Amino acid sequence: MQIRHSSTRRRLSLLSRLAIWQQIIVWSSLLLSSPAWSAPKPTASISGAVQPRPIAAQTAIAGTSSPSYRPQNSALATLRARRYRAAALLPLQPSQATTTTADTAADTAADSETTSASFIDPVSTQTIAQQSAPSVTQEDGSTPPANGDPELGVLRLQAPRRLPSAIPTGDLGGQRQSGLKQCASGAQPDPELGCLPLQPLQPPPPPRQPAVYLLAHVDYFRSSNVFSAIDPVDDGLVRPGLTLFTAPAIGQNTYFVASVDGNLVRYNTQSQIDYNELRFRAGIFQRLSPTMFGEIGWSNQQLFIAGSKLPGLPAGTRFLNDHGIRFELSRRDQLSKRLSLNTFYQLRLSFADPDSRSRLLNSFIASFSYDYQPNLQIGLDYQFALANFTVVKRDDQYHQVAARLTYTAFRNTQMNVFVGYSFGRSSDPTIAFNGLILGVSLTVSLGLF
Repeated sequence: MQIRHSSTRRRLSLLSRLAIWQQIIVWSSLLLSSPAWSAPKPTASISGAVQPRPIAAQTAIAGTSSPSYRPQNSALATLRARRYRAAALLPLQPSQATTTTADTAADTAADSETTSASFIDPVSTQTIAQQSAPSVTQEDGSTPPANGDPELGVLRLQAPRRLPSAIPTGDLGGQRQSGLKQCASGAQPDPELGCLPLQPLQPPPPPRQPAVYLLAHVDYFRSSNVFSAIDPVDDGLVRPGLTLFTAPAIGQNTYFVASVDGNLVRYNTQSQIDYNELRFRAGIFQRLSPTMFGEIGWSNQQLFIAGSKLPGLPAGTRFLNDHGIRFELSRRDQLSKRLSLNTFYQLRLSFADPDSRSRLLNSFIASFSYDYQPNLQIGLDYQFALANFTVVKRDDQYHQVAARLTYTAFRNTQMNVFVGYSFGRSSDPTIAFNGLILGVSLTVSLGLF
């Protein structure tokens, strides 16, 4: 007994790296009757040695007279009776001495690291001039003699030696612009720490995708010639089923694909020929280009009698065991923003039991899909199959044209509705493929682990 019926159509939505696998599963099912960066901290307060303001003396410097000293005239006595104090120290200017002696005194004071004042010999003080400094006044308001203190001479304060990391004089904004070079990141360096090796925050890794999926589906198919017989029978069937699918990567563009399908096929009126289906599939899936994919592998289909309504064929009897070696090519072309064309080709050589079902099958599918809305797609599908049986003398040509509507209710739930017409010819006179077809399918995919 041979059971023939047009295959149901369903679309699988997988949340995996292989988006094209959805089309391959569907098309193969049709052919085989199964379905915060932070900026550097603000510059700290700058040392007084590098500020342009006058440095105020906090300690009074007093001259002392020697007990054995005798003044020679009243002018000198007057000088001894008074003490000179530095009420304020002069602002520092770049050394503008008029003689070589002043240059030598300034260089000597700059090399001293343990004192903040340099005592210059009284003979040399007459040659030292600070042109822009205001005059120093005594406590009574009078101006001290130009030749300075008779014992100490003229006191001159030198700036501490500038540290290597000191910032050039100028306002704080000028220091940032001209005194320091920017870091490689474009930020101003910290005056103490320099350029900090900050790295931009990396985005969190994407969530890990499951490696194994479970697909549950329910299909309904109806045809005016459900058995492809010369005497057409109008009937429909319901096919619920489960698919376990995985596609681990074994290379940069290579995947090992495997699936196990189990389906229950139940007719509306022809319940005596209800059957169960078990399918296995394994292969190597290769990305050939950004839009083209290929696969080579093995598949097996087994059919079992579901009931005991056929004489001599109890429930559970296997009436078909078909092993096949297959080669597949698929391609997706984006014709416009919303319109795409999916094409699929399969060459399959099957070895069946009974051997009368052994055949060489060439199949081609072309599907135009238009994204009418983000979750609604309109499609026009064409399928052609050429079957050459290897044991019996039989050749079949099958055509099917269908309009399709695909609705994605949720990310992992998809519903398909199609209506079309099938036609063709066969060398077996008892076979006819003409008939109207209608199908509805609902598929849910779940990532397991």
